[in-house]
Amino acid sequence: MSGPRQRASDYLAPPQDSERYLFFGTLVQCAIRTVLIVFVTITLLLEPPNGDRWIYVFIVTAYVVIVGCWSIWALRPAARAVIHTKKLAIFLVLSADVAVVSIISVLTGITSPESWTSNVLRNGLFLIPLIAAAELNPEISGAMAIPTVLALVAVSWITKSANQEPWTSILLSATVLATLAAGSIALSRIQRYRVNMIGDLARQRTQLLEELLGLEKRERQALSERLHDGALQYVLAARQDLEEVRSGSIVAVGRVESSLAETSHLLRDVVRELHPEVLARAGLKSAITHLANSMITRTELAVDVDSRTWPDSLRTSADHILYSAAREILTNAIKHAHAHNVYIELGRKPGLVFVRVADDGVGISPASLSRSVESGHIGLASIRAKVLASGGHFDVRANFPGTEVTISIPLRQPAGGAELGQRCDPGGRIAADSMNPRLAT
Repeated sequence: MSGPRQRASDYLAPPQDSERYLFFGTLVQCAIRTVLIVFVTITLLLEPPNGDRWIYVFIVTAYVVIVGCWSIWALRPAARAVIHTKKLAIFLVLSADVAVVSIISVLTGITSPESWTSNVLRNGLFLIPLIAAAELNPEISGAMAIPTVLALVAVSWITKSANQEPWTSILLSATVLATLAAGSIALSRIQRYRVNMIGDLARQRTQLLEELLGLEKRERQALSERLHDGALQYVLAARQDLEEVRSGSIVAVGRVESSLAETSHLLRDVVRELHPEVLARAGLKSAITHLANSMITRTELAVDVDSRTWPDSLRTSADHILYSAAREILTNAIKHAHAHNVYIELGRKPGLVFVRVADDGVGISPASLSRSVESGHIGLASIRAKVLASGGHFDVRANFPGTEVTISIPLRQPAGGAELGQRCDPGGRIAADSMNPRLAT
């Protein structure tokens, strides 16, 4: 048992897609900051400014140390799941990005007004919105947009008299930077939505797998109890009667024969529910009828089936879903609703097929259905998920007393527009059922 349990736990481990997105975002930030460092260094080397060059070496070195320490801290495994919550550290590093580019641009503009170094360096501010966008946080991108644009305007204004740059050029550059910042905010919002959606899907998948494993356990337990309380008891009784059969008791032979017949009947019911062969051989109408007869035989439930609008040999792609739904609803009517009478309507309308099950039990509302899902009972919820995935409708309505559940599923349409119903010809072969062309939707 350790093997299956281990495999189940592996499937239940939630995927780390959202954390990987955040981790890749951190890698992108490190890459862009590396480009920024290389850009500043090459610019200073190609056109070295006048004055004390050790100041620039000190600033660049300090910035490299800050980026290196932040990268080591942000990329460590323990920080991958929480790095996006450390907003203070993120703002400090982004502020350092803006400050380094701005300070070096101002210093080079003041000390070397005849050089183009300051004009080139301030272009490094255009990388800041990209770094902020890689954080996948719209709030951080928005908070850094205004300081970055103001830094560009301030640097351009301080060095304006030195390089004789007109205000028109400064305003155009600021407009481009503001547009880039706005785009980074939108990109961050889109990426954050994707990360959140991936996280939600991962949690839903984990919850669904847990519920499915619980449902499988409960179904196995129910099957075990049913076999133990039903067929096994008749087998044990027949085994005891065999001692009297050996003694020549004719009455005991009759009891053994009766016990074996009842065992065969009970086992046949179990097999029919596990794999409804009648559904594949005779169609949904016959399968629903057999299911109702089985419920009547095993319980005191009175089941009335109305399938007048459903052709005997009709086959559709929704047969298995409708059969599973009817079986689940009947089971709930017995176990939970404590119903005494059930009405089943199986029908076909233009463009869709449906099954309607009404009982006179205690009733269940859509809110109760949601609560039952949260508590781990996902029988009806799984049916509803299948119905919705097929493009159908799942409606629950209280009748006072009782509940009415209606499930309708549209028929798939081929290219020609006729409904995909099928009939079996007398030889058992399945033939396309075009029915009435006016029924096509």
